[in-house]
Amino acid sequence: MLKLLSTLSAFIMLSACTPSLPDTVMISDAKIRSAFSQATTGAAYMTITNPTDTPIKLTAVDSLTLVANDIQLHTMSMQGDVMKMQEVLGGVTIDANSTVEFAPGGYHIMFVGLQTELTEGKQIALTLTFD
Repeated sequence: MLKLLSTLSAFIMLSACTPSLPDTVMISDAKIRSAFSQATTGAAYMTITNPTDTPIKLTAVDSLTLVANDIQLHTMSMQGDVMKMQEVLGGVTIDANSTVEFAPGGYHIMFVGLQTELTEGKQIALTLTFD
């Protein structure tokens, strides 16, 4: 099981990437969306690049600090005029030699039951678990 540590910051891109080594999964453009003080959910975004010849799957996201009651992988889709968000069970596959963007309107990390404010400049360390 492969684990990567990525630091996310509200609307600020950090150099929170895995080392730039050949054949290493890379995390870039990591950021979280600021959330007002009474918010119960929040979202984080990033880009995952898999330069290897083998598909990988992001299966979980955790934090050593209490950010939220639960941290989930989510996706958003439109069904007619209705926006629908749902947890992605089973993980997100990043095909060999490809990139998956976690961005508004698609895949994202969802913080459910926020236990801290997500203010601009706040940094949160997350552990990404890959199969």
